[in-house]
Amino acid sequence: MSQKLTNTTIEILGKLYPIRCHESEVQALQEAAVFLNKQMAEVQDSGKAINLERIAIITALNITHEFLSLNQQKNTLLTKVNQRITYIQEKLDTAINKNLQTELIYSSK
Repeated sequence: MSQKLTNTTIEILGKLYPIRCHESEVQALQEAAVFLNKQMAEVQDSGKAINLERIAIITALNITHEFLSLNQQKNTLLTKVNQRITYIQEKLDTAINKNLQTELIYSSK
């Protein structure tokens, strides 16, 4: 079953942009637009950029940098979690093997 497309409008720096998307994505789109608008307003207010294109480029670079940093942090954490899981699995295997060896010794008598 295909999702129904709908028209919605977002506002960025006081300018309205009509957008067509799936009905199920409207809320996420609106939230993204609010976030983007806030970020662009901060760049505009900082005086780093005057025209809309430059504000958009600087904002995109800032958001991309933050995304890549968070993605790297996520990857580092996943690596640590996987290492810890491997360590715990090895400890469990060792404990289980010792227990099995002990059972074999006592069951063979």
